[in-house]
Amino acid sequence: MVKSKDDSTPSDAERLARFSGDPDFMLSLARGLLVLRAFEREPRLTIARAALLTGLPRPAARRCLYTLEQLGYLTAENGGWVLRPLLLSLARTYLTSTRLAETAQPFLDRLRDELGESCSIGVLDGDEIVYIARAETRRIISIALSVGSRLPAYCTSMGRVLLAALDRDQRRQFLDAAPFAARTPYTRTGAAELEDLLDRVGVDGFALIDQEMELGLRSIAVPIRDRSGRVVAAANVGVAAHRADAAELRTRLLPALTGMATALRNDIA
Repeated sequence: MVKSKDDSTPSDAERLARFSGDPDFMLSLARGLLVLRAFEREPRLTIARAALLTGLPRPAARRCLYTLEQLGYLTAENGGWVLRPLLLSLARTYLTSTRLAETAQPFLDRLRDELGESCSIGVLDGDEIVYIARAETRRIISIALSVGSRLPAYCTSMGRVLLAALDRDQRRQFLDAAPFAARTPYTRTGAAELEDLLDRVGVDGFALIDQEMELGLRSIAVPIRDRSGRVVAAANVGVAAHRADAAELRTRLLPALTGMATALRNDIA
């Protein structure tokens, strides 16, 4: 079986082995979804690239691409496949099923205008965060993120806020996958170190990331709670490192971000 990254990292396809013996698990469906998820990394896939990114054998990758094309999710183009608009219906259904994204957008827009920085809201999905709302600045240099973007939770400010809100068993299960990949020289990757950081986030009520996700990027995040006090999402502000140091994120951005999250809480059903 093909490995997606290196010989020490299990491919996505190999991770499906944990479902072996489960009579209710549809392996063929899971493989098809792996191929769909591969389009998050590359907008156009050939059979070879789909196999490499997922870890599936080429014949299996080809059958998945062919089936998704026949069902209207993909279209063949220039020797590869690209997504079709049909998938937008699924995304729209999710976004309309939760009022959070729609409710939060005006709050994010006002925060962006107040601070002059890009602001986002995300939720935890497995070991990643998913952006469900975003308000961008019009700067020429901007982080390439949008609604639907996914980033690893362990090295992002929103991810750490959401991980800190997990119960101990859930957090331990997440940290069992450590050490994580070092995306920059500053990335915290070890389980013990991350657990201490998450404890601190829980006490402080915010998470600050200083160039751990990407060199030149700092961000700060706070939890978004519903009326019962349950953490349902996280909100962050991201800045280029040359425009603001960590102290300024705490003194200038954090109060406005916290205020936005508090105001939004009153509007969440």
